[in-house]
Amino acid sequence: MVLRLDSVWRFCRVRAFLILVLSYVLFLIFGGIVFMVLEKPEEVALVAEVQQLRFEFLDRHRCVKESHLDDLLKKTLFAEERGVAVVEAESEEYSYDFSSSLFFITTFLTTIGYGSSMPISDDGKLFLVTYSLLGIPMTLLLLSCVIHLLLPCLTHGPVRCMQTRWGLSHGRAALLHAGLLLALTATLFFLLPAAVLCHLVPGWTFLESFYFCYISLSTIGLGDYLPGGTRSLATWPGLEFAISCYLLLGLTVLLVVLETFWELPQAQALIRFFSGPWESQLDGLAFDELTLNGEFLPPLNLREEPQYLCPISTISPTIPDTPHLSSTQSPPPPDP
Repeated sequence: MVLRLDSVWRFCRVRAFLILVLSYVLFLIFGGIVFMVLEKPEEVALVAEVQQLRFEFLDRHRCVKESHLDDLLKKTLFAEERGVAVVEAESEEYSYDFSSSLFFITTFLTTIGYGSSMPISDDGKLFLVTYSLLGIPMTLLLLSCVIHLLLPCLTHGPVRCMQTRWGLSHGRAALLHAGLLLALTATLFFLLPAAVLCHLVPGWTFLESFYFCYISLSTIGLGDYLPGGTRSLATWPGLEFAISCYLLLGLTVLLVVLETFWELPQAQALIRFFSGPWESQLDGLAFDELTLNGEFLPPLNLREEPQYLCPISTISPTIPDTPHLSSTQSPPPPDP
C-alpha cells in the first residue's frame, strides 16, 4: 500500500503541470455548465416577456408598422449600449460631460472597461487607441511604483514585527500577516463600500452593491450594474468622482495584497511544484528546500531575516577553562 501511494505521488509530481492544465479546463467546463443551467431559464422567460409586450403593443396600435417599431428598438438599443440615454433624453442627461468622460477614462486606463460607455465617433476611437498606448503603461508603472513603496510598510515590516515579538518563523509570520491583510482589505474595500452604495443608489441591494465592488476591483468590469443607471444630475458627478478614487485606491491595495500572497513561501512552493521538477531552481532555492508546511529555509527574500535559535549554553555542555594546547604539545604527566 505504501509503495502504491509512493508511485502515485511520483506520477503526480512528474505530471503536475499537465494535471493542473486539465483541472483548469474541467473547471472552465464545470463553470460554463452551471452558469448555463442557472441563466438559461431566465433568458427564455425574458425573451418571452419582451415578445409578448411587443405583440400587445402592435395589437393596440395597429397604425404602427412592425418594421418601424423594430427599427426604433434597434436604434434605441444601439444607443443604450454605447451609454447614450435616449429613452429619457428630455432630462438633459449626457454620458459624455466632463465627469462622465473622466470616469470613463479611469475605467479605461485601469482596464476595468464596464462597456456601458464607448466612443461613438471614429475620431474618439482613434484617440483611445493612441491614448491607451501611453496611458495603460503609465498606469501600470504608477501602480508598480506605489506597490514597491507600500510593500515595506504594509507587508515586510509587519512580518518582521511578528517574528521579533512572537518568535514566529518567516513562513508562519508571512502566512498569518497575509490572512489578516486579506480580512482587513475585504472589510474596508468590499463590505463597507457595498453598504454605502446600498444606501446611496436607489433600488440596489447589498448583494448587488457587493457584486459591483467585486466586479470593479477584480477588473472584470461586466458593466451590468452601474450606479449611473439611476443617476440624478445633483448627485451623479460627485458619485462618479468618488467611484474613480475608490477604483484607483482599491486597485492599489488589492495589488499589494496579491503581491503579499505571491511572496508567501507556501505560494512559491506550490508554483514550484506545478512547474515540474525538471525546471531550474526558483529564486535560488532547490525544490527539496521548499515544503508546504510553513517551515522554509532559507527565506525567499534577499534580506537577512532574524533567526531564533537557542543560546549555545542550553545545547552544549559547559566547557571548563583549560589552557590551549597545540597539536605538538602533550598533556602534563599526572601527579604521582
